[in-house]
Amino acid sequence: MYRILVIGLDAAGLDLIEPWITAGYLPHIAHILRSGAYAPMRSTIPVMSPPAWTSMITGLNPGKHGVYDFVRLLPGSYRLYSTRRDQTTYRTIFDHASAHGRHVIAVNIPITYPPAPVRGVMIAGLGAPRNGRLAHPPELEVELRKWGYRSDMEVAFAPGKEQEWIVDLQNVTRAQTDTMLRLLKREPWDLAMLVYRAIDEVETYFWHHMDPGHPRHDPEQAKLYGSAILKVHRLLDEEIGHLLDIVDSDTVVVIASDHGGGPAHKEVFLNVWLEQQGWLVRRRRHPLNEWRKNVMRRLHLTSDHLAPMLDFPLAWRIRNLIPQQVQHALVPESSVTLADVVDWSRTRAYSFGNIGQIYVNLRGREPQGIVEPGAEYERLLDEITEALYSLTDEGQPVVDAVYRGRDLYTGPYAEYGPDLNIIMRGMTYVTQSWREAAGSRIFSVSGTHYTGIHRPLGMLAMSGPPVANRGRLSEVQIVDVAPTLMWLMGLPIPDDVDGRPLEEMICDHHLGAPAFVHVDQATGPLAPRATWTSSAQEREVLARLRELGYLE
Repeated sequence: MYRILVIGLDAAGLDLIEPWITAGYLPHIAHILRSGAYAPMRSTIPVMSPPAWTSMITGLNPGKHGVYDFVRLLPGSYRLYSTRRDQTTYRTIFDHASAHGRHVIAVNIPITYPPAPVRGVMIAGLGAPRNGRLAHPPELEVELRKWGYRSDMEVAFAPGKEQEWIVDLQNVTRAQTDTMLRLLKREPWDLAMLVYRAIDEVETYFWHHMDPGHPRHDPEQAKLYGSAILKVHRLLDEEIGHLLDIVDSDTVVVIASDHGGGPAHKEVFLNVWLEQQGWLVRRRRHPLNEWRKNVMRRLHLTSDHLAPMLDFPLAWRIRNLIPQQVQHALVPESSVTLADVVDWSRTRAYSFGNIGQIYVNLRGREPQGIVEPGAEYERLLDEITEALYSLTDEGQPVVDAVYRGRDLYTGPYAEYGPDLNIIMRGMTYVTQSWREAAGSRIFSVSGTHYTGIHRPLGMLAMSGPPVANRGRLSEVQIVDVAPTLMWLMGLPIPDDVDGRPLEEMICDHHLGAPAFVHVDQATGPLAPRATWTSSAQEREVLARLRELGYLE
């Protein structure tokens, strides 16, 4: 059994890291790669942090853990709300390790809010509200405040605030390292993991400065910020050096990323395209009803503002008697969303989410579904797929690939995933949540400040006593990480994992063959949660996602 330290680098890719290692910029990362084994690692589809990190720490495809994006539909509704750890049922490597008496430290891993009661420490990452319960055990929160720990940035990105934003990003990164060092020195641990999000965040806003081929590249601005992404990589290399200084030589060190990064050139409004094809119909708004909703919004008589006043048992009993569709018709949200503008009684397909996803308005699954399961459903998917491959912009095809959900997802939550996943122009063209029905154009230069977006290949690197010094190996899958770590820790591997132990990276034959054990995974339907009682936290999380460019 080995002690393992996992360093997560959100959006890190070998396409940037390997040249910068060759140039001598990243000595600590270079040491890990050159003393062990590493490989490009393929992410989930969609290529998003929530499903990717969750698949990494479970070994499960999204159909088994139920996490597909930062947002999902509220059950029984077309309303979007934020994704949380407690909406579905699955077990992570930290749960498995805890169950077998191992001690764990997990810091800043996305979509781990609310933090699970592990044997050790769990500090929730992206998706956690600042005023929510951030840590397990709860008393750790007092110390986190004393230490100056930060899970999120305080400076929102905007042109003209680049330098202030970069300094804040550096401060967050160093505060996370400081907290991790304190925990590693003080707490017993067998498995420790820290995720840094700095690379993802800087690539989102600064890719065009580094990339002369980007449509928004400005040579003058590049003189100021063209090295920003490299500088963040160098900062993280320094932080990794601090972590390596305090672990002993018997520790297995792992660097893992959920996906890579690359340029984003245009937004694609798939709902506008679906409307033009006749598969989506916009609602005809009644002037008096729209006037009523606008007045209610001005008076703050909206669902999120009324929630705290209706948080008592009688109000809940009354609310449970009223169908959600009626509730949403009577009490508007603070802003107009996709649910408000679509005529669901005549809509056969719609889009929401990041990268490029289409859902069928399926009878029996959606609250107002009109497409029959079976032959009609399959025929519609064929028609949409054929039309997507005919979609052009600037005279050239846009769509590279269309993946059906049934070919990607298996498990109890497979039905919650997209029916179609679309990859457009090498992911330089992408959709964005809550902007899918904007305007009347299908294509547009990004309406947000982001100029970078994800790519399918991240990376995995390992070094330490059991790791073979084999250099770069062939591509691995993100679901391979969890079973590999469990094998190295001497834990039985659940037989429902979709990944495999990466035996080609390991040279310690005393470990023996990986041992699998049957586990009855307790699963249930997607759990609606009390969005009214947590409305302030919900608004905060969604606001943060908008700052990051995932919602707009």
